Amino acid sequence: MHTLEIDGPRACRNDERHEMIALVDAVMRAGSDQTFLTDYPLVYRDSNLQNIFISKVNGEIVSVVPYFPRKVTIDGCRFTIGIISPTATSPDHRKKGYGLNCLNACIEKMTTDGIDLSVLWTEIPTFRFYEHAQYQAVRSQKWFYSCRKTDAGLFENNGHSIVEYDPKSKRYITDIREMHEKAVFGVLRSAEDYPSLFSLPEMKTLIALQNNEPIGYLLVSRATNKPGLLEAGGEKAAVETLVKNVLDELDDKTALKVHGNLTPTVLGELFEERMPESRTPVTDGGMMIRINDVCRFIGKIAPWLEQTNPDTARKFSVGITDTAGLVGFEFTGRGLKLGSDRLDPHVEMSRREFTSIVFGAHSERPVDVPDILNLFPFYFPIWELDHS
Repeated sequence: MHTLEIDGPRACRNDERHEMIALVDAVMRAGSDQTFLTDYPLVYRDSNLQNIFISKVNGEIVSVVPYFPRKVTIDGCRFTIGIISPTATSPDHRKKGYGLNCLNACIEKMTTDGIDLSVLWTEIPTFRFYEHAQYQAVRSQKWFYSCRKTDAGLFENNGHSIVEYDPKSKRYITDIREMHEKAVFGVLRSAEDYPSLFSLPEMKTLIALQNNEPIGYLLVSRATNKPGLLEAGGEKAAVETLVKNVLDELDDKTALKVHGNLTPTVLGELFEERMPESRTPVTDGGMMIRINDVCRFIGKIAPWLEQTNPDTARKFSVGITDTAGLVGFEFTGRGLKLGSDRLDPHVEMSRREFTSIVFGAHSERPVDVPDILNLFPFYFPIWELDHS
C-alpha cells in the first residue's frame, strides 16, 4: 500500500507561493489570461501569507484556503471580518477533507486573532460545503443594474473634462480615496490599499474634472471576476458625465452590470433615478457569513441596535445550541444592556439560524424569525473592490 505523506493544514511559506497560485489558477482561471496573483494582490502579499492555509500530499500542494482580514465601520459600529478568498483543491484530491481542513484552520486563526465574522461568496451548489464549518447563506447583499449603449440617452453630459487614472503616476489616487471615504461604506481601506486596488488587471478609472479639479470618479472593469461598473464617488453630476461617456463608447452587443449596495451610493442613486426598472438582486449564488463569536459580535453592533430601537423597553435572551452561548438583551429608555443570563422570554437556535436572522435569510435557506428578534436584519456594505 502506498503511504501518503500529508503536510498541513498550515500557513503557506513564501517559497511555496508560486505553486499555490498555480493550483488556484489551474482550478479557477483555466482558459483565462488573468492570474489570482494580480487579481487579488492584497490577499497574496507577503504580510498575508500567514492567513493562507495549504495542505500538501507527498510534497505537492493539493488544497488552499486563504482569508484576508478587514476592519469595518458602519453606523457607529466597528468590527473585523475575515474574507475567505478563492479556495481550490486539486481534482485528484477532492472529497478527502483537505479543503475543509484548510477552511477550519482559517477559522481557528481568525478565532485566535479575534476576528468577529468570516465572509465569502459562492454559488448555491457549494453552500453545503461551507455549512460544514457553520457558514450560512444570507439575503442578497447588493443590487445590480444592467445597461447598454442604447441607454446612454438617459444620462446627461454635464460638461466635465474626463481623464483616465494612470496607475504608474498615481496622480489623483488621493482624490479617489477622499471621494470614496465620503460615501457610506463598511470596509476600511488603508492608504496603501488604494494604489493596488485601482491598478487591477482589465480595469480603468475615469476621473471627471471641473476647472482641472477632480470631482468624480468611475471604476470600469472588464475583468472576468469583477465585471461592470464597480464603484463611483464624488458629485453625482460628475459621475453621470462619466457613465454617459462609458455607455456612448460601448458596442451594440455589450451589456454592463452596475454594482449597487443596499446603503446609498452615488452610483446606485444615479441608476435608481434613471433606470429603476433594471434593478435586480443577486440570484446566482450569494454571500455566506460565519459569526465566529455570537456574544462578542452582538456587543460590537450594540450601537446600531440602540439606534434602530429607541425608547424600547423589553428583555429576552437567545441561546445558541451548538456553541452553548447565550445572549441576554435588556432594552430600557437609556439604551441596551447585554448579558449572559437567561431571561423570559427565551428562544434557542443554531448559530446558522441566528446568522440568517441577524443578516436576513437567503431564499435557499429560509428561517422563521421569532417575534422577539424583529430587531434585524443588520447590513454592512462590502464594495466589490474589497472582496479581495
